[in-house]
Amino acid sequence: MSPSSSLALILLILTRKETLALQSIPSEGLLRPSAELLSRRTLISSVASTAILFTSTISYAETNDRSDLLRAISRKASDEEVIGIIENLQDPSGGKATFYPDRLEGQWELIWSYKAEAFSPLLKLPEPFRPESYQYLGSAAAQEVGDGRIAQGLTGGILGKSQLWLSSGAVPFEDDPSVLEIQPPFRFQLGGKYGSGVPKKMIVESGSDAEFRQVNGRSKEEQAAGKNQYQQMYLENIGPGSLRVSSVIAGDPVIVGEIFVHRKL
Repeated sequence: MSPSSSLALILLILTRKETLALQSIPSEGLLRPSAELLSRRTLISSVASTAILFTSTISYAETNDRSDLLRAISRKASDEEVIGIIENLQDPSGGKATFYPDRLEGQWELIWSYKAEAFSPLLKLPEPFRPESYQYLGSAAAQEVGDGRIAQGLTGGILGKSQLWLSSGAVPFEDDPSVLEIQPPFRFQLGGKYGSGVPKKMIVESGSDAEFRQVNGRSKEEQAAGKNQYQQMYLENIGPGSLRVSSVIAGDPVIVGEIFVHRKL
């Protein structure tokens, strides 16, 4: 039996009445053991606190796979090594990322990618010419590109203070709560950085997947493919610094298979 299962079993054995008594136990009593710790009430409090701490620890910052992922990205490890680590990550959202819009919400910085050059050739440029890449979800996207949309942004490098904005509609996919289905209209705009208030100039606007793919030089077969499906493979909930791993799993064949690791700002 795992440590977390053992803790859960102990809590179930203790009575509901005694569990409610946790509210009256000072937190400092848990840090300095005394004779009071011999009581069953204090035992419940200790077990509950340990269970919460243990769950938090295995979910986020101190897990080996998470640390391995950040180290591999930092030392520019091979794509194969990074993908191998990603495959071992245990998703804190339980495969239901779209159920937690508050966790998806915000401005996200791209810290690693696989095949992202299919999204923009600019990401293939060497430093210092390569722009930084960001993604905006929830209210962060709404204030820039409108409600119910998500946005990608490229800025810095050869773009300087300007920012390229690519936005689209996005709705939870009915058959899989880890997936966002990407929808038209698609808009490609030039403006200022996030929050700058600089007006955006429209470069391309497309009302369908096929039309947007045609503009991007896709073949007729690629234009006819289904809507893009954007899976959230791993989503943390620790505020700024949270990691999110995502992938395009269906749709435009040119970008299917892209993998991204973002960090929340």
